Amino acid sequence: MSANNGGTSRLTYGLATVPAPLATDRPAHIDIVASNSGTEAVLCKQILVEVPTGDLAQDLVPASHHIASSVEPADQWTVDEIESGVLLTLPQDETAAFTPGNTPLTVRPTSGESVSLTTHGLLLRLKDFKANALAGTALLRIRETVSVDNGRSWETNQLVLPLAKYPPAEALTADVVGDLTLHEADANGNPGSVPVTLLRPGQDTILTWTAPSDAVCDVYFDGRHAGPLTDQDKWRFPVTGLTRDTRFHVQVTLKRSGDTITHHLSTGVAVEEPVFPQLTVTGDLTVGKDMNVTGAVGATGDITTDAQFLDPKGTPLRGKQA
Repeated sequence: MSANNGGTSRLTYGLATVPAPLATDRPAHIDIVASNSGTEAVLCKQILVEVPTGDLAQDLVPASHHIASSVEPADQWTVDEIESGVLLTLPQDETAAFTPGNTPLTVRPTSGESVSLTTHGLLLRLKDFKANALAGTALLRIRETVSVDNGRSWETNQLVLPLAKYPPAEALTADVVGDLTLHEADANGNPGSVPVTLLRPGQDTILTWTAPSDAVCDVYFDGRHAGPLTDQDKWRFPVTGLTRDTRFHVQVTLKRSGDTITHHLSTGVAVEEPVFPQLTVTGDLTVGKDMNVTGAVGATGDITTDAQFLDPKGTPLRGKQA
């Protein structure tokens, strides 16, 4: 979605959401991009984004809910949340300015100086929040402070981007259920940012996936069953003690309109130097390097070697007497 609606601006703004469209009372992410699609060079001091907060249909985020934000390129811009809402009382002189209860996010150049947006763009990411429970259209207000005469004069422009919220879809689509990955656990027991596909034996990990908070999830792996798991905004399951290659299966179940909807997710991970409690090989077995055996070795056929079998003292071993 891209627009210059409800006002004028020197920059062009685009908006994308996950899921698309936004679903009420569900986790969400919003990406806002800004770039110069005009014919004049544009300098920018700051961009202010106001996110409607509250529990009404025209609000986006529940009141007092914090929105995590990031900006790219991060080495050129910073983003800060100024306030989540304002409470005003009546003044004695019967005159007051009332500020809407929005959540302003301000994006500024890291250096404090203006940045050219002639050839480069800006990505503002709003993440890890849940849309409020009512369907409706929220209005994101954007105010830019820009210059088109190389900084000799500055102007502030405002535009509005409408953002619709709909009741959740009945089907479990890929943007609502999916993204099953395994992450290495950090010192605080949280998942790392990068999924892992090869583990050290016994390494602590966390299995993560996306699903609605009212889903019921069952986790199956290595002959084990964990669940049913319920009431999680962020679905996480700690996994410890893996000693061999393992396949994970997660069954996600939802109740919608009296029907039961089921979705299945799977992923796998390999383990270095895997340990097998028992191993049977029906064909040839070739070992390229040393093989250490801590128990007895039995054979129903001949054992042949190009070298000698030696006892601990170095004496060649002899087979059983007939």
